[in-house]
Amino acid sequence: MDDVVLRDRKRLTVFVGDYGSGKTEVALNFALALRRYEQRVKIIDLDIVNPYFRTREAAGVLLAAGIELIAPSGEQTWADLPIILPSVAGAVHDASASVVLDVGGEAAGSRVLGSLFESSDEIEYDLLVVLNVNRPFTGDVESAESVLRKIEGASGLQVTGIVSNTHLLDKTTPEMVLAGYNVAESLAKRLAVNVRFVSVEKSVAKELDRSSFSAPIFALTRHVLLPWELSGTTTAG
Repeated sequence: MDDVVLRDRKRLTVFVGDYGSGKTEVALNFALALRRYEQRVKIIDLDIVNPYFRTREAAGVLLAAGIELIAPSGEQTWADLPIILPSVAGAVHDASASVVLDVGGEAAGSRVLGSLFESSDEIEYDLLVVLNVNRPFTGDVESAESVLRKIEGASGLQVTGIVSNTHLLDKTTPEMVLAGYNVAESLAKRLAVNVRFVSVEKSVAKELDRSSFSAPIFALTRHVLLPWELSGTTTAG
């Protein structure tokens, strides 16, 4: 199913979403799937403030897969730095590589994202909003659209698709995934875009009735754990 998820993509794929949407896990899995088809893949950790869910936490997995990670070093965040590293802009404009951007920090992250595209109007991109309707500010179509419009306003970029990623960590159920997908479809129709795919942890993906979804299913492997999960294991979407 990975080939369906990756079909008709742009060279730059940007994942944005409200806190707790699961966008970092989606971005990681997307980059890893992409690497199976592409020679050069880069992923940019553009999460401005989030100390927990960051792409760099899976640096070892990315390195083993041959994916270049661009992120602040150590425990720094982009908010600690006076400028965004030149390597970020370089990757965005590197036509020889497929690039995945994991953008966090809500409005601040979106503004930084917009600044990367200011120097060229010719960059083709997909800006995908990762939607988890179990989060407080994206629980219905109206509130999710409000968050999305704020991202568009701060970045100056237009959303091109929705990723339905409704989950409740290890309490995720197939019924929950379907309910979230229905909200995502309603939002997508309102915006005149498509639900690009439904992302769900692989054990839950096996339980889904695929006939209930018109969008492809993208089964996730979890790579980023919360601090209190590091001593154990869990399955989450």
